[in-house]
Amino acid sequence: MNTLVNTEKLIVKQKFDALEALANAAANAVDMDALGNLGEVANKYQVLTNDGGDKFRVVEQSDYCGLTGRCCCNPNHALKLHVYAPDEVSHTDAVMVFDRPCKCGQCCSCCDICRQEMTAYDGEGGQVGYVKQPLFGGGFAPKLEVMEREGEEPYATIESDAMCCIAGLCCDHNFVVKDDEGNEIGRVVKQKPSSFQELAVELASDADVFAIDFKRDLDVRKKATMFGALYLIDYMFFENEGEGKVDLVNQQCSFKCCDLYCCGCILPCHCNCGGGGGDDDDDDGDDGDGGDGGDDDGSWGGDDAEDE
Repeated sequence: MNTLVNTEKLIVKQKFDALEALANAAANAVDMDALGNLGEVANKYQVLTNDGGDKFRVVEQSDYCGLTGRCCCNPNHALKLHVYAPDEVSHTDAVMVFDRPCKCGQCCSCCDICRQEMTAYDGEGGQVGYVKQPLFGGGFAPKLEVMEREGEEPYATIESDAMCCIAGLCCDHNFVVKDDEGNEIGRVVKQKPSSFQELAVELASDADVFAIDFKRDLDVRKKATMFGALYLIDYMFFENEGEGKVDLVNQQCSFKCCDLYCCGCILPCHCNCGGGGGDDDDDDGDDGDGGDGGDDDGSWGGDDAEDE
């Protein structure tokens, strides 16, 4: 954790997983979202310095099945993120650990079970910080509170500079970190795709790119807690960002433009095209059947006339 002492900026890149992308594509093609969850894998991140050098490797540890597992509860499942030195292969000595319990996400943050939280630990298991969503989630702008222990007064807040709208691939998304006096001490940025390749990756998977800035002289424990808050933000808002679907069964496609946000509630906004042709054909078919009925009525009337 002491490697953060002189750190001013980190770049966090989530690794692309082809199996997960394939499962999502298959689920979209047959219009079965549950199939995509079956292919959900634990996230892995590469953390770089501002000049591109390796800083950390971050690996998610979580259950696949179970009531709080990835398959059932993604992206709100219980998890631990283990932070390793870049040259660490055995994955036995984490320099930091971030622990998040399972929560009811994307709903109003009016009770504890719906308020996201994460606890940061050092490599020896000592708690260094705690991050939690406040009551009603900050209102119209997503907000997190940073403190040393649960129940204590926050020494900092992390708040989006956007109102009511979050996520989307068209722009950067900024979360400003301010101390209890209102001074900016850091910033978390979800970066927009910088190339067509990055755009394609984000459309096909949940792999994202983040940047985090610290004040150089900020306490290392606070830096570690802010670093953990970056991952909480990722799981809360950006796991399904820019989700694109091509539904071959219903012959339609959709693209998630953004999420509307209010008091912790998240409502996805999609742009849809295609489909609907089958409904029109069914309506025309129903009209045709009605016409046939009219012909039958006419023939019956003719028969009655002949009988008379």
